[in-house]
Amino acid sequence: MPFDRFYLPSPFDDNESVSIEGAELHHLAHVMRVKVGEEVELINGKGTLAKAKLISLEKKRALLSLENVTKTKASPPQILLGIPLLRPSKLEWIVEKGTELGVDSFLFYPSELGEKKGLTAHQLERLESLAISAMKQSGRLFLPHVEILAHFQDLFKKECSFLYGDTRPSAVPFEHISFPALFISGPESGFSKKEYILLEQHGQGVQLNPSILRAETAPITAASLLGWKKLL
Repeated sequence: MPFDRFYLPSPFDDNESVSIEGAELHHLAHVMRVKVGEEVELINGKGTLAKAKLISLEKKRALLSLENVTKTKASPPQILLGIPLLRPSKLEWIVEKGTELGVDSFLFYPSELGEKKGLTAHQLERLESLAISAMKQSGRLFLPHVEILAHFQDLFKKECSFLYGDTRPSAVPFEHISFPALFISGPESGFSKKEYILLEQHGQGVQLNPSILRAETAPITAASLLGWKKLL
């Protein structure tokens, strides 16, 4: 992160005064210890970046004046991950590192052979908080989309090319990728027969690594590879 950067989800423009509260206020006042008169950056996760000067610091809010607001137009999502519902600690790792690596959308689905079938509101809030933190740290201007799908087959409603991690001999090397691309990973127990049928109908099995990767390692590896492919 090139500058002290804070997240304010609401729209903002030049010459406005805005306030931040809650977790971002704590980060500003108690972690970064920004003083009145100092400059920071504000982002809204939708492409807006502004320089802001801290005007006042109160117990429950900080007031900032904005200047040099720039707005970047959003592009359609290019890198999407379809991820089975796993233990929260594993999903947190995927979201944090995936955001740093440029993932545009995280699509969580309940897998047939997986044990977890849903997330609580608190767990989802935690994932979104990690995405915000990683967005600020990595210098991104757009907050990735996090979505919980009802069914595995809902993944294939997206308009993109479909890839899936495949450890079978028929898997091809990870190359010749067309974007937007949705990489689908499976749980530790693997894809079910029904899920394999859908994957083979809609997508291409690819080999990420000579080794068999854990459920939380495969999507992060795919995100890194897709990020490099997008640059080429």
